[in-house]
Amino acid sequence: MTLRNRVALIAAVIVLAVLAAVNIVVVYAYAGQLRSGGDATLVDAAQQASIIASKMKTTQTAPPEPTKPTPTASAPSKPAQDKQPSDTDTIVVVGGTQVELLWGPVSVGQPSLFGPLNTQDVAVSVGSQPAYFGYSPDQTLRTYTAALTGVPGGGLVRASRKLNADSNALHQAEWLLAALVLVATAVTYLALRLAAGRILRPIRHLTNTAEHITKTRDLSARIDVGKPGDEVTRLGSAFNTMLIALDESVTAQRQLVADASHELRTPLTSLTTNLDLLEDGEGLRDPQAPTLVSAAREQAGELNELIADLLDLSRYQESAPHRTVVRLDTLTEEAVDRIRHRTPEHDIEVHLEPCLVDVDTAAVSRAITNLVDNAIKWSPSGATVHVTVEGGRVSVTDSGPGISDEDLPHVFERFYRAPAARGRPGTGLGLAIVASVAEANDATATVATSPTGSVFTLSFPMADAGLT
Repeated sequence: MTLRNRVALIAAVIVLAVLAAVNIVVVYAYAGQLRSGGDATLVDAAQQASIIASKMKTTQTAPPEPTKPTPTASAPSKPAQDKQPSDTDTIVVVGGTQVELLWGPVSVGQPSLFGPLNTQDVAVSVGSQPAYFGYSPDQTLRTYTAALTGVPGGGLVRASRKLNADSNALHQAEWLLAALVLVATAVTYLALRLAAGRILRPIRHLTNTAEHITKTRDLSARIDVGKPGDEVTRLGSAFNTMLIALDESVTAQRQLVADASHELRTPLTSLTTNLDLLEDGEGLRDPQAPTLVSAAREQAGELNELIADLLDLSRYQESAPHRTVVRLDTLTEEAVDRIRHRTPEHDIEVHLEPCLVDVDTAAVSRAITNLVDNAIKWSPSGATVHVTVEGGRVSVTDSGPGISDEDLPHVFERFYRAPAARGRPGTGLGLAIVASVAEANDATATVATSPTGSVFTLSFPMADAGLT
């Protein structure tokens, strides 16, 4: 079942349950109103019968010759004309309600349509107890017993009404409400199915786009998310953002593979050529053998350095940094000390001010090392490299010839080497690693140049913690 149908079906079931519960309450309330109306009818009929009895007593000197019924508990609802005459009761019909008049005084055990009278009936006839509602012995009639007022000698008036007199009206109401529930449920399902189709349209587009990308590998496809505001639109926007990031990542990987293949080919070719020369002729007995072996070692070292740089670049670009709050001045001082031990012939001057940053320690240390190594490579012999740390920034200044305007936009690109740098050692990845570390740590890498040197700067957000 599609999501569209599931949403519409769930909503329809909820509407059905709610309306069914409401209808049950309505039916019970309506049944109660019908019962209350029936009881009111009995009271009204009894009152009218009392008025009729009072008029009968005032116009006649003796009670009329009534049609005496033969009272039986099993047939209380027979018409009055079918009963035998009696001097003690009269059966009349008031507005469709059967009323029994029991002329007073009445006594316990006196026969009536609903069995012999009891003490409560006698008490009601003399006014010592209020009128009351009851049921016939066979539980088919609702009865109302009250005192017969306005008549000499008193008596009782008892109105009766069938319990199922309102069943037809109640059943009609039940069927009508049930039909309304079904119609409302069907309308809800159809309406929500149409509405769900419009609401879920971006999801359908998302599905189609995902299937298209799966088939064609085309990461440039995008979803038309429409106006922003709801969760579905946010989902479409997030999917587009994911596609953009994935496209950039795949493009970067392809470019990295292409660049790496090109850069690896040169030292591999030289290494293979030197090995071939060693293999030919006298081999290691050749006077040129030591030179060839030394060159092969150098080329192997270049390959090893290039592979290490490629791995670092991939790690800094793809992996989430493991950040911690550190002192940037201490981190820089440690990196400079390692370079001094490795290249003691170079002069490095530092100016360090304490500051805290939240960074990946190993990655930032590598980036600072690359900047200092780059400054040493471009500074003439005997020149001083200046390293400054202040306000969350690391600046490294060399004394080189500067960077041309043509090369300046490309200095942080992978494998880019200016014409002047192609004769110098290096992999062309040092500054690219610096840029990747900066991006991964929410920092910026910038360069300012002049004919007397260049200044490379890494700027990090300052940490909120205090210095210790």
